[in-house]
Amino acid sequence: MVKLISVGNKKGGVGKTTTAMQIAQVLGKQGKTLLLDADEELQCAVSWRTGDFDGWSFQARNYHQASENDTAGCEYIVLDTKGGETGGDLVKLAQESDLLVIPTKPDGLSADGLLATLHDLIESGIENYRVLIVANEGTRGEELREALIAQGVPVLNAIVRKSVAVGDAVAQRVPLEAHNRYSKGVALDYNAVTREVLSHVK
Repeated sequence: MVKLISVGNKKGGVGKTTTAMQIAQVLGKQGKTLLLDADEELQCAVSWRTGDFDGWSFQARNYHQASENDTAGCEYIVLDTKGGETGGDLVKLAQESDLLVIPTKPDGLSADGLLATLHDLIESGIENYRVLIVANEGTRGEELREALIAQGVPVLNAIVRKSVAVGDAVAQRVPLEAHNRYSKGVALDYNAVTREVLSHVK
C-alpha cells in the first residue's frame, strides 16, 4: 500500500520544499516515489526537479495536474504543501497522511509560527505528526528539541544543519548530495530524517 508523507507548516520559509525534496530523493532509492507540489503559484519543487541531471530518484508533478498514471505503482508519495496553510488544512492533511512532517527553524519567529501550527493539531487530537528542526546553528536545535519534548510535542531526533550550499544546489537543479561537500552533509542529515520517517509509517 502506498505511503503518503506530507510536509507542511502554517509559516513559510521554514524549509518545507527542501525537506520534501530530500525525503523523496532518499525514498526514491528504495521504491517508486512521486513528489506532489501543491503550491500552484511558485511550484518550487517541480522547478528544482527540472533540468538534465540524471541522478534524481523520483518524479515531481503539480498536485493539481497529477494523473492516475503518475501515481500508479508508487510505494511512496511525498506532498509538498503550499505556503500559508490554515490549521484546518493541516488537520485534514494529517488525517489523510501516514505522517505529517512539520519543519521549523530554531529561531524566535519560526518557533512562534510553530506554536500556531501545532495548536489546531493538538486541539484535534492529531498524533501522526513529527516536528523536524532544520537550518540548525550551534546548539539552538538541540535546545528547541528538548523544550518541545518537555511540552509533549513529538519531535524527530535528527536535526538538519544550516548551509548556504542548499540554495546553490537548488540553483543548479541537483539534489543536495550532488552539489558539494557542504550540501552533502545536509543530505546525510536528511538520510537520518528519512529513516526516522520510515520507522513511523511502516
